[in-house]
Parts: sequence; structure tokens; C-alpha cells
Amino acid sequence: MNRRLLPVLASALVLGISFAAYSAAQNPQPSATPVTPVHSVATVAPGVAPLPTTKEVLDKFETAIGGRSVWSGFTTRYMKGIYQTEDASGFAAIEIFSKAPNKTLFKITFSNGIVLRQVCDGKTAWIEDPVGGMHSITGPALESRIRQSSFNDRTAGLLMAVSGQVLATEKVGTHSTYVLEFAPEKKITSKIYFDTESGFAVRTDDTLHREDGDYKVENYMDDYRAVDGAYFPFRLRHVEKGNVFTLRFTQVKNNPPIDDSMFLKPASAPK
Repeated sequence: MNRRLLPVLASALVLGISFAAYSAAQNPQPSATPVTPVHSVATVAPGVAPLPTTKEVLDKFETAIGGRSVWSGFTTRYMKGIYQTEDASGFAAIEIFSKAPNKTLFKITFSNGIVLRQVCDGKTAWIEDPVGGMHSITGPALESRIRQSSFNDRTAGLLMAVSGQVLATEKVGTHSTYVLEFAPEKKITSKIYFDTESGFAVRTDDTLHREDGDYKVENYMDDYRAVDGAYFPFRLRHVEKGNVFTLRFTQVKNNPPIDDSMFLKPASAPK
């Protein structure tokens, strides 16, 4: 097994694969304290078109990815693809199993047949090594992993996105984007970059503000394709604390049978 892959996988947060989450921003649930959407726009120079409102950006995104009614029909998901390090020195096959409300399992198979499993049961997260050992994920990586392990990936955060503000336009690779900033939770700042033409989200930034310093995670999404009427990014680039890797998906299945036993801790795990 390529040992250079292990520290990357062990320290990486949830990869932001379950993009059903974004549609949750347009489907808020009743609460005792309703959130008031912010529709203000940044000041622009004379002759420059004003920025769209937050609602306009989110409405366009919902339409682009297939609509709320399509996404609401999914409760499990299977994704298969190729994991590659930034310098192309390491490759592995990856399978991702997701189940509502908050369980995820990443199965990484190396070229020599060795398998590494990375699991989140909604409360804790861990790495299962090839010889049967279990290594708990802790600190900011665990905080973010649990938050993003929701099947609807960012549901809570994107419900708060309606109270955010469109700050500016910015280039993300070849994409011209609108930058939406909001605070999904205390001590967290998030930005989503929406393509101005297609409406797709092409980048997300999450910054966890901690006493020992900020912890930032970036995801870049591209190559959106339709599966069961919903659109998924088939290419994702992940940047976290100096670790950079790319996922290229070859298969996405919605609502496959997934048993809860897949997400149980090994018997050897510390009690």
C-alpha cells in the first residue's frame, strides 16, 4: 500500500460528496425563531450590474440540481470512483456508502488489494486499518466530519444560507461565480461559490474558528451529471491542511439497500 495516502485519508474531513444538502436551503423547517432572509446586495460601481439577492442565487441553484421534489426522494446513496493524490503518486479505488440521517462509510481499496475503511456513525468517526486496528478521529476533523456526515450534507448550514449575503463575483478556475457567505454554526464561517451561468455550486469553503487557530477546508466541484433527475458533481478536489487530492466518480446510485451494520464500530474498539 502507498503509505503516503494514509496520513491524507486519516486527516481528511468528510469530502462533501452528498450534494443533496444544498437543496435543503430552499426547504426550511418551521422553528420557534424564524430566520429572516437577507436580500441586500453589495455596493457596486456605476455602470456595473448589481449582484443578485441571496434568494435569487439559491433558487437558481435548486433549479440547476434538479429541484426539491427529486432530492427529497433519496435516503441512501452509493458512489464509486478513483482517488488520486495531487502529485499523482498515489491512486486507489473508493466507494462511499451514505444513509440518512447521518451515516457515511468510505472504503478505499489499494492496488495490492489492501482495504482501508473510514466511518462516521453520526456521533463518532474512525479509521479502520488493514490489520484490524481502529484509530479515532478527533479535534476539528471530528467536529467537521460529524457536522457534514448528514445524508443531506450541510442541511443545517444551508438553512442558514438564506440569512447570508452575496458578497461579490470571483473567478474559480474557468467559472465566474457569485460568492455567498454565511455562518452555519457558531465559530464557523462558510462560503459557497455559485457559477453565474449554470447556477451550480463549484466551490465551498468552511473555516472552523478555534482557540488554536482557524481550520479551513476547501472543496472544488465540477463535471455535473444527471442521475435519476438530480445533478451530481463527478469530479471533486479537496484541500485541507496541506493535503490535496482529487476524486473522480464513475458511478452514482440512489436508494440502494444499505444495512446499518455497515456503520458499527469494530469489536476491538476502545469502550
